[in-house]
Amino acid sequence: MDTTMRLMMLIPLALMGGHAMAEPPAPTPLAAIQVPKAQTSPMMSLSPAGDALVAVGSRGQVLIKTSGNEVWQQAEVPVSTLLTRVFMLNDQQGWAVGHDAAILHTADGGRSWSLQQWRPDLEVPLLDIHFRNESEGVAVGAYGQLFRTKDGGRSWQFEYLDSLLIEDDRLYLEEIRADSEEDYLAERAAMLPHINRILALPGGDLFAVGEMGLMARSNDYGRTWQRLPEIYFGSLSDMAMDDDGRWVVVGLRGNAFESRDQGENWAPVELGTQGTFNSIRRLSDGTLVMVANGGDLAYRKPGESDFTLVRVAKGQDLVDLAENGDGNLWLAGSHGVQPFTIEE
Repeated sequence: MDTTMRLMMLIPLALMGGHAMAEPPAPTPLAAIQVPKAQTSPMMSLSPAGDALVAVGSRGQVLIKTSGNEVWQQAEVPVSTLLTRVFMLNDQQGWAVGHDAAILHTADGGRSWSLQQWRPDLEVPLLDIHFRNESEGVAVGAYGQLFRTKDGGRSWQFEYLDSLLIEDDRLYLEEIRADSEEDYLAERAAMLPHINRILALPGGDLFAVGEMGLMARSNDYGRTWQRLPEIYFGSLSDMAMDDDGRWVVVGLRGNAFESRDQGENWAPVELGTQGTFNSIRRLSDGTLVMVANGGDLAYRKPGESDFTLVRVAKGQDLVDLAENGDGNLWLAGSHGVQPFTIEE
């Protein structure tokens, strides 16, 4: 159980077999159902949208909270599949991804959504998405899946990330291809590690973390990747940078690592918990905050050297967090969305 999705223990990851990437006739998805008390449903991801917040989660549910309004409103969404990540480029334009290789788009701050891609035939979840402007974006997920758009998501193209293959796997695939192209494609489809998170570094490079200790960097917006030396063989779920230039990656069973030289060298971070950390975020004041299964949360304020661990939601799996325009912190997880304050 290596992937971030398995760690969250909300919905199991579907296994993907060999497949061709040609577009099949598209079935009609079921729209998300409007439910009472939707903010208590399992939520997987949060993103600021100007002064508002957008949350996505189970059964295609999307919630919006505007500044000064304590009530979360449920949006109209054309799919009922699990949504795993939301990315708001600004206060209006945003995208969400999920199971069935679903990609959704909003042009009104999350109030309404259109379906840009839905591929249940692939039996693969997408786990993160990033746009560097309103036209160019990439979505990533299980088994090294990467889809790219240059037109704001009106069309998406699959790219196989050969550069993420380790040399032994590359040679193995070449041997299979010499005998059978069909067997090569089937084997290749499940060879790459799951990509759990991508984010932009200062200067525009992309950074990715994933299963089997994957850390990789791209200077051409995800077309090719340079794998960093492996420091850990479990799944990594997220990465963030603080104001002092320190990079922190988090993952399975309370494991976290810090680099002071932009990923050249890493040292373990002692957190005092075995809970799997699912996300880490930098707040507007420079504080780093990470959340974990079991209700644990750890934070480090600017200038401090150690993280402070607190249990804020016993028995809950905390999956993500975000800060709204009012400076308030919200958590997302197995019990929905809830506010949180770091005590001084």
